[in-house]
Amino acid sequence: MVNGDVNAWKFLVAQYLDNKISEADLKEMLRKAGHEEDMEVLSAVLKAHWEEAKNVEDKSGIDWDEKFATMMVTAPGTPVKKNIRRIPGIAVAACITLLIAISGYWPLFKKTPAPPVTASVTKQFDIAPGTVGGVLILANGKQIKLDSAGNGLLAVQGQTKITNRQGRITYNTADKNNEQLLYNTITTPRSKQFQLVLADGSSVWLNAASSVRFPTAFTGDVRRVEITGEAYFEVAKATRNGKKIPFVVHANGMDVQVLGTHFNVSAYPDEHTIKTTLLEGSVLVSKGNAKQLLKPGEQAQLDQEGNLSLYKDIDTEGVMAWRNGYFSFDQADLPGVMRQIARWYDVDIVYEGNIANRRFGGEISRNTNVSQVLKILEESKIHFRIEDKKIVVLP
Repeated sequence: MVNGDVNAWKFLVAQYLDNKISEADLKEMLRKAGHEEDMEVLSAVLKAHWEEAKNVEDKSGIDWDEKFATMMVTAPGTPVKKNIRRIPGIAVAACITLLIAISGYWPLFKKTPAPPVTASVTKQFDIAPGTVGGVLILANGKQIKLDSAGNGLLAVQGQTKITNRQGRITYNTADKNNEQLLYNTITTPRSKQFQLVLADGSSVWLNAASSVRFPTAFTGDVRRVEITGEAYFEVAKATRNGKKIPFVVHANGMDVQVLGTHFNVSAYPDEHTIKTTLLEGSVLVSKGNAKQLLKPGEQAQLDQEGNLSLYKDIDTEGVMAWRNGYFSFDQADLPGVMRQIARWYDVDIVYEGNIANRRFGGEISRNTNVSQVLKILEESKIHFRIEDKKIVVLP
């Protein structure tokens, strides 16, 4: 038994079960299994995962040990042996499938077209995906519905012109130094997202059920905005009298300070943590006396107790999935998955009976009707019923 073979199989199986395996590694795993390479090693690796996974609470009544042993026989029809020496390549997929089933983790499809819709999830209702839209609230309280606002000038506040160009709001100020300090707010309800360009040239993308409050012009020594929900920022660099002007995002008691950078802040009130993820540049995240400086690919998480933690090697593509048109789940539990669906499709979620504790990984397009998304989730043996603007999760 070569140590390199053990490490190779451990890596491949772990990557697969964590839903992080690359296309190249997946092909290598299937090739090795198909040629029955190092089967004794693979048997030991799978057995170790099996012993760990089967300890998870399971109410199915299935004898998982018997199923594992049955699949580990040399060939169909061969009696089960106590001392397993080799595992046929054809059994690898079945073993991994059972590992997934007992551990409660279900990989989803990765940006693949949704399967045909069936009556089990649609009944007589279906819900279209979210679209571009929101509400602009001016400093005087006037509200402009952005869904139906045409291209061109929307409003004038002081020396600032507010313009809509194909679903993107832009603020242009003639004299920033003498502009009156006025604040506007853009809100996106559930099922809507929107983009705006601030007076300093910084761009903000709002996810569904979010808001951003901002000045029509930045006149002081700090550029400050406030958000709820989730927003992605591309901050423009700005100076005054030769000094750089910091840009600060305030989100539910936490501050993110930058000079010029790209980052995402998720601060939904119904989530357990506030997450700030850096894509480019650097940011300083602070909550009271706690501070954390981020580098690209890092994420700061603020929990409900006020603890600030740093996480490295973050999947930034997954974080930005919402802006790029798809859901991305990484070991997400079912309530977390359904909260994202509720925001994007503007539906209420109801749980009926005891729902299995499952975790999900993968990506699903946000540009499909809700019934198609639910059909993909049904592959993990979670079932649903749609009733008007309500999704009932069934046991």
